[in-house]
Amino acid sequence: MTAPRHRSTINNTVPFYETTGIAASTMSALDNAIEILRCFSPQQPEVSNADVIRLTGKPKSSTSRLLRQLKECGLLEQDATTRRYRPGLLVFELGRLHRAQNDFVAIAEQHLRTVCATTGHTGYVAVLDGDEQVVLRVVRGTNPLQVVSPPGVRTPAFATSNGRAMLARLNDADIRARLPRPFPVVSPTAPRNVTELMARIADIRRTGYSSTSDESLPGVGSLGFAVSNRDSNETIGVALSFPSQLTSTKERARLWQILRAMAVELGRLADDPVWLALDDAVPVRKAAAR
Repeated sequence: MTAPRHRSTINNTVPFYETTGIAASTMSALDNAIEILRCFSPQQPEVSNADVIRLTGKPKSSTSRLLRQLKECGLLEQDATTRRYRPGLLVFELGRLHRAQNDFVAIAEQHLRTVCATTGHTGYVAVLDGDEQVVLRVVRGTNPLQVVSPPGVRTPAFATSNGRAMLARLNDADIRARLPRPFPVVSPTAPRNVTELMARIADIRRTGYSSTSDESLPGVGSLGFAVSNRDSNETIGVALSFPSQLTSTKERARLWQILRAMAVELGRLADDPVWLALDDAVPVRKAAAR
């Protein structure tokens, strides 16, 4: 990448570059488009060409060209009378997907609060980012023995119950492509290689059920599942954590029935074909979960 030939300061800290080279030009165009989109706000739902120049410090010729390109690709619309710009249909569609996902996370958190109040254990809602699980929401339980991972914490997905459940929603090739090389050894009880991981993935796909014991955190066990929102095409992972040494096999089975009832309900709300199929396929467990 060649060095920038021109640079002028912009109010919101991302520089405006005119560079040579395909990669540099692409990133420069993307940065500049983002800066224009950031000119919009609830207080300023429409902007003129002059507004953008004033807010960003971009040259007039570049501003006119970028506004025209954003209009052509659907990110902006232009009022035929005032010639002012407003967010376009594509922005609305992306925003709708974002709201649908956030709403779904909030619904999952609400259901999880009921589960945590019933069981006394701490619950998590997370998403998958590459080979890692990222915590979005935490619902603290009342159990005095707690190890809480706050929102934003990243953990190897293959060593967590809801992380493995989310991985199980991918095809085998996608899973293998995401895994770090060489395969890391996290703990004696976590999968030690790809073969062991894929065996556990197969069980999750068959039952919807995922569990860990002393894997990512010593002394902590968890039960988890994943659910996909058909509208937003996004997948979240939900888990319940508990002291591994103090939770019997019988108690884990009881916890899973409680958590499974939540999974089935979320699956119905999200129109998730996996949980709809699992719900219909296991009538005995469904009755127990009620």
